Amino acid sequence: MALASYAAGFSQRGSLGKWAIMALVCLLVLAVLGGLKYRQIKEAIAFGESFPERSEAVTAVLTSPESWPQTYRTIGEVRATKSIELRTEVGGKVAAIGFVGGSPVEEGQQLLLLDSTEERAQLQATRAQLKLAELQLERLRELRRNNLASQNEYDSAEADKDILLANAAALAAIIEKKSLVAPFDAQTGLHTLEVGQYLAANTVVTQLTGGLGEVWIDFKLPQGKAGLAIGDTVTLDSSSLGNEPMYATIISAESSLNTSSRSREFRALLREPPATVRPGAVVDVEVVVGSLDGVFRLPASAVRRNNFGAFVYVLNDAEPGAIAPFRASRRQVTVGPAQGEDILVTAGLEPGERVATIGAFKLIDGLLTHVVEREQNSGQAPAIAPQPGIEGQPGP
Repeated sequence: MALASYAAGFSQRGSLGKWAIMALVCLLVLAVLGGLKYRQIKEAIAFGESFPERSEAVTAVLTSPESWPQTYRTIGEVRATKSIELRTEVGGKVAAIGFVGGSPVEEGQQLLLLDSTEERAQLQATRAQLKLAELQLERLRELRRNNLASQNEYDSAEADKDILLANAAALAAIIEKKSLVAPFDAQTGLHTLEVGQYLAANTVVTQLTGGLGEVWIDFKLPQGKAGLAIGDTVTLDSSSLGNEPMYATIISAESSLNTSSRSREFRALLREPPATVRPGAVVDVEVVVGSLDGVFRLPASAVRRNNFGAFVYVLNDAEPGAIAPFRASRRQVTVGPAQGEDILVTAGLEPGERVATIGAFKLIDGLLTHVVEREQNSGQAPAIAPQPGIEGQPGP
């Protein structure tokens, strides 16, 4: 019995020994494999460190503070300096038309003649009566000198003469009103008139537009921006004109604000307008309403954005021995309005700092950086000087 128990215990101890040996072998295998992997990783790190640190090439500008004008844009309406709607003062039948619709006319040129045959006949009869009245008055004057006519007869004859003179003047005025002439050199509007057509009084004949060598630009500014003075200059945007920007001078302004819109109306004079600026057109008007001091003007390519706002990469001097002269440092900035292809930075930069522009999208914080152009002050157009070599590696 005892022998059987001893044999069972020996068999159990042998089984445990086998498991211990197996565990030891596994540990040795793991240790060998771990050592090999560690050696491989160490060699890979050493191999990687044998390459130069990554770098990128960008263009850059040096920041320089500026005073930038604050502008306000609004819509202006083009008006002719001389413009009238020509209407008939009296009714009548059209006898003659002296202009072609849409053509230029000269001052004093007859544009429309209404039939005045009846008024001319009445005027001729009135003049004949006036001649007779003058003779009658002359006879009474002689008789009065000899006390052969009463003062009442003489006064009555003189009054008859004055009445006939007034009637003749009235008929002449009616005849004159039936002839419409151009009051100034102008461009006429279109019309649908025909000879023989009857026109009632106050009928529109045509629109006369003159003084096209200069035009008025009428526009309104809100209460807080209506500080312009006579003689100030406003800019007419080129996008509305189709050519280079033009400048108009303020010549007048309303003395008070409009009570419904709380705005003030201004009038500017534009000399020698292009053909695209015709009366009735609208143009974009830009006025200066203040200035931003100490701002930095950067190319739009320099400003990057993410969920936290706008930022730029400032290029600081790299440590001695680095393969590139600068390291990129990301800097949060506050941006203002865009000005064409530039963006105003109002906070976050200091004068004289070097900011990456073209190629800034390739940078990350701390990256070595080459500048591959002649550096310009902020706000100036960069003059790129190409250098040989692969991008990201210094040229010779």
